[in-house]
Amino acid sequence: MLARYRCLQWVFTLLFVIASSSFAGEWKQVTQLPTWRIGGAAAAVGGKIYLIGGFDHETHIGGRGPALSTVDVYDTRTNTWHAAAEIPIPRIASQTVVFSTEIYVFGGYDYKGPWGVKRYHKTVEAYDTQTDTWVKKQDMPTRRMPFAAAVVDGKIYLIGGTRIEVKNGVFGGKAITDLVEVYDPLTDRWEKRADMPTARSADDAVVVDSKIYVLGGQTRFDGDLAGRFVTRIEAYNPKTDQWHQLRDMPMFKFGFSTVAVDNEIYMVNGMDNALQRIDVVDVYNPTVDKWREIEPPTIPTEGTAAVVVNGTIYTLGGLLSDFEFSPIVEAFDTGFRAVTARGKLLTHWGKLKAEHQK
Repeated sequence: MLARYRCLQWVFTLLFVIASSSFAGEWKQVTQLPTWRIGGAAAAVGGKIYLIGGFDHETHIGGRGPALSTVDVYDTRTNTWHAAAEIPIPRIASQTVVFSTEIYVFGGYDYKGPWGVKRYHKTVEAYDTQTDTWVKKQDMPTRRMPFAAAVVDGKIYLIGGTRIEVKNGVFGGKAITDLVEVYDPLTDRWEKRADMPTARSADDAVVVDSKIYVLGGQTRFDGDLAGRFVTRIEAYNPKTDQWHQLRDMPMFKFGFSTVAVDNEIYMVNGMDNALQRIDVVDVYNPTVDKWREIEPPTIPTEGTAAVVVNGTIYTLGGLLSDFEFSPIVEAFDTGFRAVTARGKLLTHWGKLKAEHQK
């Protein structure tokens, strides 16, 4: 009887390995977005991907659409979509992180009226995936965007971005910042941390081995578009509150999305210095300081969100050329399985880090 049990156990294990690796190492188109949104935030909890806010590109091609309150949920296990409770304050280009089973949404903007002025938010709201409810939290100390966000040891770090000055409700100027602020979800309080060495906006951040890696970003507003971006990589250790600079990225790339799987950083999509889409995914291992390449998604887009669920990277729509929109969701199985969703970081609009199970 024991021998028969062991035999069956071996068969089930073999079938699982075959099933889980049957599409490993290549991109697959798995579904389509129910809402053709741009500027939405993305997060993953419990095998589900949550798309929050943004604007409807299908009815507002080229931008300036009203901010959406819609929350679409994709169940990666059943390949189905459903709607969740709407976010109380609709906004575009907010940033998200995951703490436990809650999704925290930071900042973003909307328009006052259909063609009105842009309004930047300091608002923080938390969504409980277990109860399908939203709760208002303490506002961000600094109004800024687009910034990077990361979670380490239960603390949420907001890094860089463009600081927005507002006086008496009127836009008063902007400046790229090196500011780092940390939020404690348990106490609902904010504190300041050591400034990032390089002030930058539109930067991406991921967590590997409890350190935050910030890649690329915009350092100035003037000059040609490509010349405004840098290839700099800097790492932050929350335990020591110290930064150190690493070697620059070996390629020029901006507008990419980043996720981390098995202590490697995946840079998905992006543009080169000729403003052409880069047809490769660059993968960086900070432990050994080595780069490699894998194939890109089947549909090259920009402005896509990327998240990781159980070792599989998902890209969620994005822009093609001439403001055309692709609603396609693609999946890339890295083959990594010993993971637990522990923290979340934004690409431009969100992404999830994966860690070894403790």
